[in-house]
Amino acid sequence: MPPIPEEISAMILENSHGVLATSFQDVPHASLMAYAVRPDLEYIHMATSARTRKWANLLANPRMALLLDDRGNGGEGPTKALTIGGDQVNVAGQAEQAEIASALLARHPHLEGLLSQEDIRIIRLKPRWCLFLKDPEHSVFINF
Repeated sequence: MPPIPEEISAMILENSHGVLATSFQDVPHASLMAYAVRPDLEYIHMATSARTRKWANLLANPRMALLLDDRGNGGEGPTKALTIGGDQVNVAGQAEQAEIASALLARHPHLEGLLSQEDIRIIRLKPRWCLFLKDPEHSVFINF
């Protein structure tokens, strides 16, 4: 994976929520999601019930995109947006799922009820590309 520019990695590490886009038979679906990221940025983790449309979509089509933005910056400087595209990668087993759930819970205590459900599924985004927009005229596309 090529080095990720500092401004982009900071945006991923500093944010905690984004909009996840999935699709099934060319019908898009968007969901506001809380996430946790590994410090090396190899994976971005989210959680959902196995009964959700987003999970059904990912089972049929593992491609997804996660949109992050900095609207919470109080209007300081240009608005930034980052779209991270990639694929769903399965979690290796129960121990790894528990480790990811713990990381999500540490970052998002309000997810305790969701993460304690038996049918919880980990969405594991493996980034393949990103598009960083700093203002209408500044964009950077990176293939990983």
